Amino acid sequence: METAERHVVVGAAGATGRLVVGHLLAAGCRVRALTRDGRLVGSPGAELRAVDAADPAALTAASEGATAIHHCAMPPIGRWLSDFPPLTDSIIQAASETGARVVYADDTWMYGRVSGPMAPDLPYRPVGRLGVLRAWLAERLSHAAAAGRLRLSIVRAGELYGPQVRSMIAGTVFGNVHRGHGARWFGDPDLPITPTYIDDFARTIAVVGRRDSGDSRVWHVPHPVPTTGRELIALAAAEAGRRTRVTAVTRRQLRALGAIVPLARDGAELIYQFEQPFVVDGSATAEAFGVTPTPYRHGVRATLASHSA
Repeated sequence: METAERHVVVGAAGATGRLVVGHLLAAGCRVRALTRDGRLVGSPGAELRAVDAADPAALTAASEGATAIHHCAMPPIGRWLSDFPPLTDSIIQAASETGARVVYADDTWMYGRVSGPMAPDLPYRPVGRLGVLRAWLAERLSHAAAAGRLRLSIVRAGELYGPQVRSMIAGTVFGNVHRGHGARWFGDPDLPITPTYIDDFARTIAVVGRRDSGDSRVWHVPHPVPTTGRELIALAAAEAGRRTRVTAVTRRQLRALGAIVPLARDGAELIYQFEQPFVVDGSATAEAFGVTPTPYRHGVRATLASHSA
């Protein structure tokens, strides 16, 4: 009797990791869900393990027999510089020793300033220290793959939205609309954008982890046609049955707030993405794996419903 593939999910309790676990189980895989404390991750069929993924020996032991290690861990943004490098190095070592593919849940911050859609072959021209970090992490994984130490699939999403998501549009758009407050949009609300619904991100990670057979490749999450911040807010307001105003938050305003709120400093560093077209081209992924993106209306409806839960 054929044994189902085993997949390891690092960061299995996070907004993305929980959904990846669910999609892998639904596909018939055995899933080992790793968290620091072995907590429940919302899927009864998962094998729960308490593991410090930054400990290479512990992670290697937990990854024995795995087809893929899904790197879905997301430290608080204030600890990225300290936490992401050792965590990523640990995953590289575990994959090197066990033969598991690494599936890395990534963003688009390494691409920097662009004027058109972001395709997977775009060169890295990061803006700011966090963009440089994301570029460095991706390069570190890619170099390990080029050296033959592991097989690699990088899955990139745009700005996330959806249940349990924390992002630059999560609270200021959907949270505010749900509460009947005016929506705030960082940057220009009239530029094209393809926000990524969290379940589309997780679904793409899961299918790539099961079906990608290459040595090293970047895959972008498929999206609906571009919208704008203003259109997304109007859709959220219509779904919530409310009227709302749109306030654009400028870089200068964020920088001023950053003098007293550290998270605002991080936002000021990243706001450039909302001052240019923020369109992610996932057409190659859709063609290769048949991933169909969730319509904005359905994603917005689920997001607003999660604020009422």
